[in-house]
This record gives sequence, structure tokens and C-alpha cells, in this order.
Amino acid sequence: MSTNARIGLGLADGSVLSVYHHWDGYPEWLGRILKQEYNTKEKVAELLDGGNMSSCYSDNVYDYDKQEFVKRDPQPEYYGGDNEAPRLSKNFTQFAFDSNSGEEFLYLYEDNKWNGFSIDHKYYKDGGVADTKIIPVEIPDFDVADDS
Repeated sequence: MSTNARIGLGLADGSVLSVYHHWDGYPEWLGRILKQEYNTKEKVAELLDGGNMSSCYSDNVYDYDKQEFVKRDPQPEYYGGDNEAPRLSKNFTQFAFDSNSGEEFLYLYEDNKWNGFSIDHKYYKDGGVADTKIIPVEIPDFDVADDS
């Protein structure tokens, strides 16, 4: 089972550019990786430019010839394709309320720092969003003693 998330970049006009992130979206992994590896506006913009992704920091790839996973330098694993481009929301509220692809966490980079939020949607029987709760979460600092 995956822990889905949405990664956003706050823009000067209050809008938010964002992408979907599929695996390990909880703060102890994705939040920590974002703080450690994508810690400038330029790095975040470059990450989002690739569009929706499986993972922002994957250190292996499946080798179809060998029929096994092989190690590589960590890098994003993008889905690719015309329907995977970043999404522009007019503000934080739209960014949060339009995050209805199973996202459990939201991450927003603005004012030179990451902010994390848990998101909990309640749905109508027809699938529409009835209510959304957004709760700030702490993003842990990277612990150099933790080699996970």
C-alpha cells in the first residue's frame, strides 16, 4: 500500500504549482527528503518540472534484461506522459481541496522552507468531497545516524 502526497511550490502571486507523489509520502520519509535534498526554490521548481511521480528520490530501477532491481544514484522517478504535467492552483485552499487523488499529506515550499500537512477528505456517496480537514504536521530533521 502506498502513502500518497502532493508536493507544491508557493508562487509570488499566491498560486501553488504542484505534482502528485505516489510512494512513502509520510513526513518521516518524504518530508525529510524534501528538506534535505530539495531545499531551494530552484531545486523544488526543477523537481516539479518533471510532473507527477512515483518517487522523488529513488535509488534503484528495474532492469528488464536482468529481471531485477539495480542500484543507481538517487533521482526522481517520473511517470511521464501528457497527463502528468504539474498542476497550477490559484491558492492554498484550491491546492488542498483539489488534492483528491488519495493524497494523505501535502507539502508546500514557500518562504524558503517546507511546511507539511495531513489531509483528510470525507466524501459523499457520489464521490464528491463533503469535507476536508487540513492539519499541520512536523517534518523531522534528517538524522545522519539513520541510514534507512
